[in-house]
Amino acid sequence: MKKILKAVVLLLALTASAAVCAAGSKGKPEDKKVLRVLYWNIQNGMWAGQPDHYQKFVEWIQSKDPDICLFEEGATIYYDGTHDHMPNEERYLPAHWGELCARWGHQYHFVVPRRPSTSTPYGLTNYPGVITSRYPIDSVLIVKGSKPDSVVVNYSGWYQVHVPGVERPLNIVTVHLKHGKYGRGVKPEDRAASAERYEGEAYRVVELTCILDGTVRKSQDPDKELWIMAGDYNSYSRNDNYKYKWNNASLGFQAQDYMIFHSPFFDLFDCCYPNDFLPTCGNLRIDYMYVSKPMLKACIDIYQKPDSYTERVHSGVSTFYIPSDHYPIIADFKISKMQ
Repeated sequence: MKKILKAVVLLLALTASAAVCAAGSKGKPEDKKVLRVLYWNIQNGMWAGQPDHYQKFVEWIQSKDPDICLFEEGATIYYDGTHDHMPNEERYLPAHWGELCARWGHQYHFVVPRRPSTSTPYGLTNYPGVITSRYPIDSVLIVKGSKPDSVVVNYSGWYQVHVPGVERPLNIVTVHLKHGKYGRGVKPEDRAASAERYEGEAYRVVELTCILDGTVRKSQDPDKELWIMAGDYNSYSRNDNYKYKWNNASLGFQAQDYMIFHSPFFDLFDCCYPNDFLPTCGNLRIDYMYVSKPMLKACIDIYQKPDSYTERVHSGVSTFYIPSDHYPIIADFKISKMQ
């Protein structure tokens, strides 16, 4: 019954938003009454941006003129052009995010704390989430989970952005779920067997349960509130299975099934372009921008196609790409409909 109700709500929301999404353009609308949100996993703290002190990165963001930016992997990890770890005290990011985002005109920012870790050389996880904004931000909660079962591998942040002309706060949740097919904490020699049991995917459901419990499920009526939950989910949607052509009963869809059937949110790209597939990492779509019903109705368009700068090129070092192994997602919302 829940699946049927969800499908009905989705159909109604799609009907309300289809005409709006179809009207969008690649450039930011000149109408200042549009809120533009940019999400991007920038791979190892924009590793490829170190040689020019992130100038091309900054210029690209300036060209897109976002009001809010959401980044994953917001810490410098390796020396320029290498796979050699950089000591914490030499890393430009995350310590200087305020300085960096000021270069594209954002006065406000928060960085998700880095979880203590014994698997990294300097004792902290390497992939903090970051939010930058031209509008004031309140940090509401950092979602961590609790040992041993519900640890959120890369902590999630819950923020409220105060957009001029909008009475209610815009709730934003940043997400970067565990990567890999094997489960959390599995020894290298056991990872193949763990992957066959889809334990990595099952653990991402655990993370999502914790994140949703700690954020939107604290709301009395999320269907009437403004929410965006964006990030690198490291998981696959059955709505894209016409492209993947997997067995529909595959356990590889668990995490996105949880979002589709057990959250109040809608996959913004799939709602706007249900018959299209645009990958966000190689040939896979694993990054998503989920939104509440009011934000879906306010959506003008969402863009995921890489351009001349964001089209990834292998660097020749490890699995690193230039400028990133992921593509950005940009969404425009009509402020007058965010009510």
